[in-house]
Amino acid sequence: MESYPVEIFNESDLEIQLEYHLSVATLVRAEIGEGFNVVFGWLNVVILPNDDHTGLNTSYLGHEYSTDILTFEYVERNVINGEIYINSTVLFDNAKEYEVSFENELNRLIIHGVLHLAGLNDQSEEERDVMTLNENKYLELVESKGFM
Repeated sequence: MESYPVEIFNESDLEIQLEYHLSVATLVRAEIGEGFNVVFGWLNVVILPNDDHTGLNTSYLGHEYSTDILTFEYVERNVINGEIYINSTVLFDNAKEYEVSFENELNRLIIHGVLHLAGLNDQSEEERDVMTLNENKYLELVESKGFM
């Protein structure tokens, strides 16, 4: 099996533990791929300031508001590659609102993005429930592997 890279680009002012989150992203890409029977290729996680992230949301989706995550899929020969763009301001605000660590919320958003790439949506209440169940499942897996 071909090896594909996972990369994290922090374009925000937030300080992140790059190697830690890179390990988490690599783990969840493999585990979600196996769990959903999909083949993932390269994965880029990009953390952006609010204005840049909102600009992407407006340009590509026509939504003129802030959101936590944008996920873009690129399929090549049945291999799902992806880019996950995370809004640093919403990430920080969510961690405070839900009273979790910054690292926990970043892990949740990485998992959320990979789940989108695996085919899960979160438009309806039922879809959001399924998404949340899977986020929690993979957060527990991350924790069981000693990452949290």
